[in-house]
Amino acid sequence: MKDINSFEVTSYDYRSKILELNKKISLLEQKIKKIENNNICLEKSREFYKNELNNVLNSTSWKITKPLRFIRKNAKTNSENLDKKDVTSFNSILKSYRDFPAYTSEYQKDIDFSKIKTDIKTLAFYLPQFHTFKENDEWWGKGFTEWTNTKKAKPLFTGHYQPRIPHSDFGYYKLDNINTIKKQVSLAKKHNIYGFIFYYYWFSGKRLMEKPIDLFLNDKSIDFPFCLCWANENWTRTWDGLENDILIKQNYSKGDYKKFINDIKKYIIDERYIRIDGKPVILVYNPKEIPNFGELVNEWRKYALEESIGEIYILAKCDFSTSGEEYADYVDACFDFPPHGVGHPETKLTGLSSEKIFNYEKIVNDIDHLYKEHFPLKPFYYSVTMGWDNSSRRKEGYTIYYNYNLVSFYKWLRMIIEETRRRNNPDHRYIFVNAWNEWAEGTYLEPDEKYGYANINTLSKAICDLPLNDNNEKK
Repeated sequence: MKDINSFEVTSYDYRSKILELNKKISLLEQKIKKIENNNICLEKSREFYKNELNNVLNSTSWKITKPLRFIRKNAKTNSENLDKKDVTSFNSILKSYRDFPAYTSEYQKDIDFSKIKTDIKTLAFYLPQFHTFKENDEWWGKGFTEWTNTKKAKPLFTGHYQPRIPHSDFGYYKLDNINTIKKQVSLAKKHNIYGFIFYYYWFSGKRLMEKPIDLFLNDKSIDFPFCLCWANENWTRTWDGLENDILIKQNYSKGDYKKFINDIKKYIIDERYIRIDGKPVILVYNPKEIPNFGELVNEWRKYALEESIGEIYILAKCDFSTSGEEYADYVDACFDFPPHGVGHPETKLTGLSSEKIFNYEKIVNDIDHLYKEHFPLKPFYYSVTMGWDNSSRRKEGYTIYYNYNLVSFYKWLRMIIEETRRRNNPDHRYIFVNAWNEWAEGTYLEPDEKYGYANINTLSKAICDLPLNDNNEKK
């Protein structure tokens, strides 16, 4: 979505391993100090304990444990004091981008999955910034839309998949045209996608990019579920590298609580609006930015009742490597949002101008056990993303999921589908996809010129329990 600047790499919390590894490090450090102080058999002992220390540093438990990154720094310093030339540093185990292909896919025609039943309710995040409006004209130049950044992208390295060009079936569409939205819905339904999550840009009553959502709302012939995600971030000049230049700010004042409920009422009372347990769903994209999030949620619930909306179902975004304890007292459920909070340091690739190049395939391969060992305090809805690449939006510090491929995308989907079925009853089997149409961030289900319908076909095969190599292409 708009204004994603960067994300913190989140590793994994194995508390039971921390104490064990702490003891090992403490013991080894004591031995090293003793050897250095007494100068006893320094050469032989140095090699022995250096190897032991490296075994700890290179163990799986060490690598995937978030808190131990700090311990590793101290241990690394001690090992370098022994022999700076021979001790393997952390950076040396990172893989070069040259070891992997940048992007692996294949051209696929459209496949119709609509006659296949699935219990998985797939919701795709939907960006409405594909039409002109006054504020964008003022801030970025007349005629600016999401396509502006998408078109200007250039390949930054060999194999870099840029620019991304939409398939001729859709072209550079405009979302102030209801026929475009109907065409998108038709494609989504053909692929067994359950509904759209529209980003809702709301700033103390000021709305941006509302036209596509309002067109959708006012055309009752569009039979397709939807809900809203409050994109509660400041609008800044991130695209120009000026994150601190705020164009429009979120205030989070108490006077906004009731105003927000009043403004979204017309959407959440619509019969197509997505409900869980009979309650309309409201997603909050960045609860950490809200100073009094618990108070806001409680006031929303109160005003929803006063406005005869009834009870509401609130989801907060959080990393799936956490239990969501910071929101457990306020919300009904949580959801994760890759690429945020996904990946650990060893999934980074080296050799390119950005430090935020990650190996998509390795992320997927390393993530499986984390779902099985995830025990959130509230219901949790899992998400996936595709070949993330926001280099068209950012001049520097861009993030890319290198080595993206359909096999890994399919595998990731099957993981969260398995966990969704294991944890949730049929009425709650939702998964999220980032995204339907994030063209300037390289993650979209819509077809493109080079690979056609490959992404959305892969999604449909996964949610319909079909093998990846099932290519019953539409004639």
